[in-house]
Amino acid sequence: MKTMLSPVRHLIRRDQAENYLLILMLSFAFSVSGTRFFLHLTNYPKIGGGELHFAHVLWGGLILFISALLPLLFSNRWIYKVSAAGSGIGIGLFIDEVGKFITATNDYFYPPAAPVVYVFFLLIVLVYVKTRQPISHDPRSHLYQAFDEFQEILDNDLSDSERQRLQERLDQVIQTSDRTDITLLAENLQDFLRNEDLYLAPESPQSWLHKIKELAKSRLSPFYIHSFLVGGLIAWSIWVMADSLRILVKFQNSPVLLEILKPLVAGHYIRGHVSLDLYIILIGLQAGTGFLLLLCACLLFFRIKHMLPRLLSCIYFILLLSLTVLTPLLFYFDQFSSIIPTMIQFFLLLLTIQYSHFLQPT
Repeated sequence: MKTMLSPVRHLIRRDQAENYLLILMLSFAFSVSGTRFFLHLTNYPKIGGGELHFAHVLWGGLILFISALLPLLFSNRWIYKVSAAGSGIGIGLFIDEVGKFITATNDYFYPPAAPVVYVFFLLIVLVYVKTRQPISHDPRSHLYQAFDEFQEILDNDLSDSERQRLQERLDQVIQTSDRTDITLLAENLQDFLRNEDLYLAPESPQSWLHKIKELAKSRLSPFYIHSFLVGGLIAWSIWVMADSLRILVKFQNSPVLLEILKPLVAGHYIRGHVSLDLYIILIGLQAGTGFLLLLCACLLFFRIKHMLPRLLSCIYFILLLSLTVLTPLLFYFDQFSSIIPTMIQFFLLLLTIQYSHFLQPT
């Protein structure tokens, strides 16, 4: 008599989930920055007439609805990429108007709106980083992903390398499954993949992203990574310290300081003692982090072998602290002009991570 089995409901991570999240993340960033840039260039036009105004949050909602509908209606794998791109654009258009949602006056330029958008972007980055981490697979998850890849056969798009990857998945199922029926299913699928009548598509050209990755791996040796990282850190830290000290030294000269703070007061970014204190803290912490990064970069320049891991950990922590604590404050006072400094810090953080990987024993 066969044993009764309970239905299994635990979640399985979709194959290529990290790629879909990357598309969503990049399209979100492009949507928000592109919208703000376009509206600034066109002097914030109004679509509609009289009392009507079709805000871009409506277009974001429409794109988001279509993007959510597509994978419910169609089974094609490429639909997920379209859905991810559309979702990122729709969310970006939606959250760009967050200032209107959190104020009684529907203030699109409400200063805290920019930090809210940035923190939301950080949450997406966090999910992406978490999804990139390898996970342990059981026979059930291997089969889920194998069936997903079998769609390539129906689309006449299964290449020899994809068949080999499928066979490796099925081998894992056969070796690790404790159920006879699951093992038998994997063996039958293996037999099908070995059939000489199976059509194999020519290998598709490598994507531009894959080519960039391969070029970076072949050209960016530890020496070049070290040089770019040291040079970038020194340039960034000097710029940050110079900009911060330019303001700090003016605190002894009240008329000059008032001229510096005047645009922030006029834009309602500084509204009282609390916001002024936050601005002073931001400038001081920027100068402090800039000095620490400059010190680390100078020590990193000499490539003292036993100090490299600790120096890189220190640089990683300082940049992470800056991106998660200081940058939201920077977005409050400088709004979306902070995008470029933020991108520079992300780039330096990626260089630090890559250099750390080179130092790890293989």
